[in-house]
Amino acid sequence: MLKKIALIFVSLILVSCDNAKPNSSQNDNSIIEPSSPDNYLDEAQDAVINPIRKKLPITVDQITTLTGIYKNDNVINYQYDVKKLTKYALLLPTTQDTIRNNLLATYCKDTEDIRQLKTLFPNGANYHYFINNQEIIIIEIEPSDCAPNQT
Repeated sequence: MLKKIALIFVSLILVSCDNAKPNSSQNDNSIIEPSSPDNYLDEAQDAVINPIRKKLPITVDQITTLTGIYKNDNVINYQYDVKKLTKYALLLPTTQDTIRNNLLATYCKDTEDIRQLKTLFPNGANYHYFINNQEIIIIEIEPSDCAPNQT
């Protein structure tokens, strides 16, 4: 299942990477009950994020490089470095709309993989875009953004 989750992740960020295995040594000496839903969710999230984090930076396209990935409050966060584009071009509403629509098209697909990703990160996904180490925009996507396409 963790390999499948990793594939979900890859499809969401539109990058290719090798299958990865979770760090099973983490929390081995822990007293936390293994059947705890919070513990399972945390470990499953780490199993997806950590292998990708080790491969960073990952070139997405000619202007975008994935430079960071982390979780916060059951939200997956992607950090991108943008090249060959000015701050002002990135701030244009048309640019932001295009980026958001492309992200929504992937995030809102009704596939088993995307449903599992939303289960792992039930509060959504945030996409942070940086130019010259300055965060320019954040695009936040929540499962409710897909509501018209779901039952």
